[in-house]
Amino acid sequence: MLDVHRLRLLRELAARGTIAATARACALTPSAVSQQLTLLRREVGAPLFTRDGRALVLTEAARVLVEHTERILAELEAARAGVARIAGGIGGVLRLGAFPTAASSIVPGAIAACRAAHPDLDVRLEEWETADGLPALRSGRLDMLLVYEFDLLARIADPGVTLTRLVTESLLVAAPEALELPRGPLSLATLRDQPWIVPRSDGALRATVERAFGMSGFAPRLDYVSDDYTVILALVRAGLGVSLVPRLATEGLTTGVRMHRLDEPRLTRIVSVAARAGTEQAPNVATLTAALQEAVARLNH
Repeated sequence: MLDVHRLRLLRELAARGTIAATARACALTPSAVSQQLTLLRREVGAPLFTRDGRALVLTEAARVLVEHTERILAELEAARAGVARIAGGIGGVLRLGAFPTAASSIVPGAIAACRAAHPDLDVRLEEWETADGLPALRSGRLDMLLVYEFDLLARIADPGVTLTRLVTESLLVAAPEALELPRGPLSLATLRDQPWIVPRSDGALRATVERAFGMSGFAPRLDYVSDDYTVILALVRAGLGVSLVPRLATEGLTTGVRMHRLDEPRLTRIVSVAARAGTEQAPNVATLTAALQEAVARLNH
């Protein structure tokens, strides 16, 4: 009998490439991961990986196991969801991960609505960026995760995760009110001479912004970097530069900054709810997903 926990570790190894990275993703020590994979190799009766420098390369037997593991885990999650639907209760702890702009704009109203309608459901929020949150979701440390993708970059393709789209939002130009710009949607090229404020560690947004600059035919003057939209918008308000920001980051913005739509190139960010495959119809997950959809609808009106 193959151990499901060990199969899950093998799946993470396939995604992460090293024992150390797998251990971090699963909140285990490297020695514990190595021990469990050794036991799995004995259960299977065939080698599972070979070494290529620091990375581990899965054998054909291991790749077959991983392929079946995705289906096994999804079926197990679906079975749990089915039992929960029959039981009919909505309650217990649900761990939600969300990136900061969603955590501040979408999530509070959704959690409040769930608490009012289902007082036995305890939604616990943690801030997670998409790249780090997906391994936490797959490993079971999170039950749901709000993720974002940009239209200029490769999309999330993970057979162990299902996505439910919440909103497709535009990236907007944030400019000081005193800066004279043409009326209506802007071309990015019209801002080539402006100082720019760009993200530091949000790799996906940084790559999108840099690709957009390349499409517009110029290299920007990068005077400031920050990952905090409060800081970015404060710098814009002070007249120190312009920036590209997702619309959700402008919720609650008052004065000093004018937001402009882009028509060349048009840039969008897709915000979705991610859940482990098979759990999307579980009562707790479905309830919070519906509340998040309603919270987005309220923001859009």
